[in-house]
Amino acid sequence: MTDRPDWRTEIHRRLEPLKLPPTREAEIVEEVAQHLEDRYQELRALGRDDETAEADAWRELDEADVLGREIARLERPAPLQLPPPGAPAGGQWLGALWQDLRYALRTLRKSPAFTLTVVAALALSIGPTTAIVSIGNWLMWRPHPGVTSPDRLAVVWFGSWNDEEGSMRIASFTPDEFSAVSARATTASGVAGVQENAASLSFPDGVPLLAPVGVVTANFFDVLGVPLRAGRSFLPEEDRMPGVPVAIIGEGLARSAFGDPESALDKTILLNSRPFTVVGIAPSAFRGTTPTQTVDVWIPGAANSYMRYGVTTQPGSFYSFVMRVAPERSFSDLENELNVLVGGIAHQLPARTRRFATVKARVFPGLGVNPLRRERTRRTVTIMLAIGATLLLLGCANVANLLVFRATRREQEIAVRKALGASRARLVQVQLMEGVLLAAAGAALGVALALGLKQVMQQLLFPQPPGTSVQVPIDVRVLAVTLGAALVTGILAAAAPAWLAVRDRLVSLGTGGTRSSTRAPTLRGALASAQLALSLTLLVGALLLVTTLRNLRAIDLGFEPANLTAMWVTPGTHGFDQARTLQYFREVLASLSAHGEFEGVALASSPFESSFGGRAVSAPGAASSTRLEADSNRVTHDYFAVMRVPMLRGRAFTAEESLQPGGDPPVIVNATLAMRLYGTIDVVGRGLRIPISPSRPGPNLTIVGVAGDVRSDGLTSVAPPFFYQPIANAYSQVDSAFILVRSPLPAARVGEIANTIASRTNSNIPVTSVRSLETDVDRGLSQERLFAWMLSLLGGLGFVLASLGLYGLVAQTTLERRREFGIRMAIGAGRRDIIRLVARYAVLVSVGGVAAGLALAFVATRLVESMLFGVSRLSPGVYAGATLTLVVMVALACVGPALRALRVQPVEVLRAE
Repeated sequence: MTDRPDWRTEIHRRLEPLKLPPTREAEIVEEVAQHLEDRYQELRALGRDDETAEADAWRELDEADVLGREIARLERPAPLQLPPPGAPAGGQWLGALWQDLRYALRTLRKSPAFTLTVVAALALSIGPTTAIVSIGNWLMWRPHPGVTSPDRLAVVWFGSWNDEEGSMRIASFTPDEFSAVSARATTASGVAGVQENAASLSFPDGVPLLAPVGVVTANFFDVLGVPLRAGRSFLPEEDRMPGVPVAIIGEGLARSAFGDPESALDKTILLNSRPFTVVGIAPSAFRGTTPTQTVDVWIPGAANSYMRYGVTTQPGSFYSFVMRVAPERSFSDLENELNVLVGGIAHQLPARTRRFATVKARVFPGLGVNPLRRERTRRTVTIMLAIGATLLLLGCANVANLLVFRATRREQEIAVRKALGASRARLVQVQLMEGVLLAAAGAALGVALALGLKQVMQQLLFPQPPGTSVQVPIDVRVLAVTLGAALVTGILAAAAPAWLAVRDRLVSLGTGGTRSSTRAPTLRGALASAQLALSLTLLVGALLLVTTLRNLRAIDLGFEPANLTAMWVTPGTHGFDQARTLQYFREVLASLSAHGEFEGVALASSPFESSFGGRAVSAPGAASSTRLEADSNRVTHDYFAVMRVPMLRGRAFTAEESLQPGGDPPVIVNATLAMRLYGTIDVVGRGLRIPISPSRPGPNLTIVGVAGDVRSDGLTSVAPPFFYQPIANAYSQVDSAFILVRSPLPAARVGEIANTIASRTNSNIPVTSVRSLETDVDRGLSQERLFAWMLSLLGGLGFVLASLGLYGLVAQTTLERRREFGIRMAIGAGRRDIIRLVARYAVLVSVGGVAAGLALAFVATRLVESMLFGVSRLSPGVYAGATLTLVVMVALACVGPALRALRVQPVEVLRAE
């Protein structure tokens, strides 16, 4: 019979570095040795040889938890769960991983307060970041849904480009010009025209609603590779004049209107009260080429004039195209060839030579947001991602500090593990497993938080008219990024306690507690400083953008947007001629003005911005070199009173001038146009020449008034030259107008009343696009509002996380220095001395954090410098305010720990010594 294993000698050897009291060490050795011997005999009885039975007994020591129970008798805070001594043998790493996973779950379950705190901190960091990534993915990176090979598609615009201003003058293509280009484009395997319009959509006996309509060429769905859900695509002959009134509708619209996609085929829908036959159903995944504008109805380009005006003699034209790049050709090849082809139009169609002299093609790879806004969108997403990354770093530092704090409370457990032979790799694995589990739980909670934040952020960034919305999905790509970011955050946060766990240090277990050479306090201080630095950076950014938003709101717009509601009516698109359209306007205006809750009502071609683009105006007799571009609007007589635009000189239009077409109409100019033309605003009675067309110079119109400047192209821009004409104008037709109502009622209620009153004049013409002009002004600030809101929220969140981190650090340090405080008080230290000691440590940590934060803010604020207005990114007041906020937070973080330090009883400390 072989000798029994010498359990006691081996256990004595492993416990020797812990320097336990002899009596307690003997108790542990006896208990563990008896357990190992019993298990050894059981394994022998099962037929295992001596060597295998001995190894298995050691390996199963953790399951029995004998040593844990014995350490618990030494008044340790929690029973120990020990892994096998040493690293597991080859081939058993999966078993070890599973064991560590179960152990991590048990330990986290035993500390619910700690676990919930860490998970909440991670969720507050991961949630906003997930919402930011989902919006960036939706705008820039997600493959366009419902489209085949979207990476080979490009949006192409033609026009005269001004790169300095980031603007362009659109050049539209007639069908002949479109054919001349598309037929010769060898670098494109498909060319389709597309642009969005709007129409009153209804079904027989249904209520009309304003809806986006895609006006496309017949091959649109073929070029995009969109397989229809049912029916067919447009036929080539349906896109030739005089045009055929057919439509393709989305699957969602088909289900809501007809109950089933197939049953919608050959049914009739009404666009501007004109019948269109449904010939196809688009799949639910495809909602148009632009993510911020959903489209459910598409018609051929040749039918556009029928939809808008009821005529079939005007061919459709396009300025926006979707092209599929030919195999083995690039987007730059496509752009170069298109520019050559556009130049060749002059030779094939000489009448167009002058119009296309400066026209260039611009190719924008991929479908997505408006091409002119892509660069701004890219910059916006980049800044948002930088904010999200900052918040993740802040959360990582906070969680790392919490885990380091917890690791210092578990030093005895780690020491016993090492004494029993646990390898460094195994100790690191245990710590990382806890970090991964916490990160997974934080990611799950963060995704739930992101669902709510995403809705708020998309409304701020992409405000939609009432009754419409855009849906930003959190798809598999976003979830993968979220999980990856969460795991990286958890691993980085767990790296700090893992490093502490594998460092060689001497730990003494005795009645006096733990005495360790660990550098945990230094590491915790560094992490707290990092939190303060990141928090200060976010606070500086938030204060800069909030100040910008306040400054923008203080700008004099030239009108009063509060209590103003705008609504759109389109009688001309329902078959009304000019006389009948003006009669409709007169009747509706009179009926609305008689309503007692409306303070004023007016009509305008556009609420407050230009709706026609620039026109080359000049003073009579002036040289052609003195002509300048001026925007314009057509309004009724009450427009200036309703908008509260001041008349600086002269008068407004009369009711007869504004609604009764006559001879040469009067004109009102703004102060900027008067100064640019005549050098003075005293121009009443002078003339203004407005060309009717490039070949028709137009009459000499008389200026009857000078209105104040209105900022129509942006709150921070200089007011452009502007003039107003009566809405009834002998030189141009009007088929639609905005109704402007000043009333204290909410915009939705104003819209309901206006719809009811207008329906008495004609029930087929809906009052649509109801919106508050105050909201319109806010939409012009959507980017500034978004960043101000985000940075304020995240800055406040970072402030809370940093406050909790600093408070925890000061509280733990105070607890660890309890013995020092007791001795100091015993030898005569006063209350102020103790408070000074507590505050001194917090100040040392904070000084480093504030210094690093100010330097980081100095660099990071360059990202938002272009958005600032009325405040410098280096504003001393902003930096001082953010720093003062942190100083107050540091002072508050010291109050609780200082009060606990003052309650230390010197007698108890000395007795423990």
